[in-house]
Amino acid sequence: MSSPIDHRQLADEMEIYFLNESVGAGLPNWLPHGVAIRDSLEAFVKDLEFKGGYQRVISPHLAKADLYQASGHLRAFKEDMYPPIQWPEDQSQYYLKPMNCPHHHMAFAALPRSYRDLPLRLAEYGQVYRFERSGSLKGLSRVRGLCQNDGHIYMPRSKSLDEVISVLELHERCYRALGLKGYRYRLSKHDPHQMQKFDGEVSLWQESEKILKEALDKLNLEYFEAEGEAAFYGPKIDVQMKMNSGIEESIASVQLDFNSGKKFNLQFINQDGKSEHPWIVHRAPLGSHERFVALLLEFYQGRLPGWLAPIQVHLIPVREEHIENARQLAQELRMQGVRAQVEMSQGSVSKKLLFSHRLRPFSYLVIGDKEIKEGVYNLQRSNMSELMGLQEMIFRLKELLKQP
Repeated sequence: MSSPIDHRQLADEMEIYFLNESVGAGLPNWLPHGVAIRDSLEAFVKDLEFKGGYQRVISPHLAKADLYQASGHLRAFKEDMYPPIQWPEDQSQYYLKPMNCPHHHMAFAALPRSYRDLPLRLAEYGQVYRFERSGSLKGLSRVRGLCQNDGHIYMPRSKSLDEVISVLELHERCYRALGLKGYRYRLSKHDPHQMQKFDGEVSLWQESEKILKEALDKLNLEYFEAEGEAAFYGPKIDVQMKMNSGIEESIASVQLDFNSGKKFNLQFINQDGKSEHPWIVHRAPLGSHERFVALLLEFYQGRLPGWLAPIQVHLIPVREEHIENARQLAQELRMQGVRAQVEMSQGSVSKKLLFSHRLRPFSYLVIGDKEIKEGVYNLQRSNMSELMGLQEMIFRLKELLKQP
């Protein structure tokens, strides 16, 4: 049995992204095939979030130091942030956004809130920047610029358990649909012997950790506990999965935050007509595009499910005179929502098929005299082939490529 291929080699062969010294270390540039995977993942999750009552927001890529001072990131996270930016005509310092959370808190604070508005579920695919040390950078799994599947739920303290359960159910739906296996949950708690690293009262840490534990137990999810692995503002549930390197990575997390509502003076009017600070769930079922695409490439060894595959049908013209017909067929397939691509390289069919194998399309068609004359195509995929006419093939592809 051959050794599993690292995502960096897979991505190179499949033309997913590239890194360039002129752009900067740890700043991946996504190529069209990589964007196709990203877009498919986004559409999938956005649909689930919409059905789950989430509303979408968009936040800027940078903000004043004041915002990250208030959140505590400048105190606890400054070494992992890019240095500040300052213009001569503006005395304020700005930082590239390391987290989406403070921006979402500002969205909550932008309008008056009542208990009737809660839970308020905000979501964003937000770009963030973190200055990972050069020695830790690795392909897509460790980068300095990343796009997160972020979301924050603002709720009364009494609704925390219900919302954590709902978020864990969303995680499970995502992972089942993606066919993922081998992940496990980690309950990341504070370290009572190093409270200087964690904000808030010990009693609130104990209460919030109890809520996360109860949510895991109610859903019968297997987990292990890790002291000292909590975020500085609250405990969390991390989703852990091993990469091909054997290193276990956190691919997603669910965090229960009892600190930020008070820090930012976020308020809603409760049922008694009094102001109250919300508790907040931070969640990112698919983590970042970068790490999650790396994980999927390694998990499937590049042979992604049809709905995620960058090339869903690869058309292989036998000779140059067949290229125009292949292009026309590819356009007909694209009009039906199928990602079709024509192989334009020179050489024999076997040589073109070898190159196609590197790209790992979901399926392929060889286009020659017979196919053009008869209008019957041999749709080939994973050691299977089906002969059919164009309309039947379109119907079949729509069936095979359906988003879960």
